[in-house]
Amino acid sequence: MMAFDFGMLPIALAAAIVTASSAPQDTSPPMLPFGIAQDMRPSALGCEAIDGGSSTADATGQYVCKAAPEASSLFNEYILAYVKGTGICNISAVSPYIAGDEDGRKTRALFAKAYQLMSRQLGKPDETVDHADDGELRDNSQFEAAIINEDRQIFDQWNDLSLRFGNAESASLTISGSEDLGLAVYGIFRFSGNDDCLRKLELATGRSAGE
Repeated sequence: MMAFDFGMLPIALAAAIVTASSAPQDTSPPMLPFGIAQDMRPSALGCEAIDGGSSTADATGQYVCKAAPEASSLFNEYILAYVKGTGICNISAVSPYIAGDEDGRKTRALFAKAYQLMSRQLGKPDETVDHADDGELRDNSQFEAAIINEDRQIFDQWNDLSLRFGNAESASLTISGSEDLGLAVYGIFRFSGNDDCLRKLELATGRSAGE
């Protein structure tokens, strides 16, 4: 086979071809929490707009999904912050709420299982925090009340995920609580451009994610 003669091309075009052929390719794998890709549409996942959202299919807003392509038995719903034309900003996987778990034993066991699930995909977290405003609140006999009153915070945080995934920003695992419902574990995955995506959501809906 005859070798191609770059001398037959204009200099600028030949240089462009050489540069393009030698440029490194981004082979970082995508982050696919529960099998959900950033460009998936809520309607394709069978999600429903959260109260106050638009009734138009795949409009900008927040959606709740009862299932996911690779759902985990640890979580019973997946909340999406979605911006039409941009994609999914982030995904919050929410466990069933556990009521009457005063010492947090059941919730802490669920948190440990969720940690194992997330660390298998994301690796060791960059931060692990168990902070109580008062040292006495570290006593697990008051676990549920301390979490609900936000006197105690427990979370793991994965930062700079873009170094390992082509479409990721960060992730968190935390415990949250409600006086009416009890305690739940939240696994939160943020795609690339999460902050800008959420600003677009707020501008379009007048509501910030989480309201």
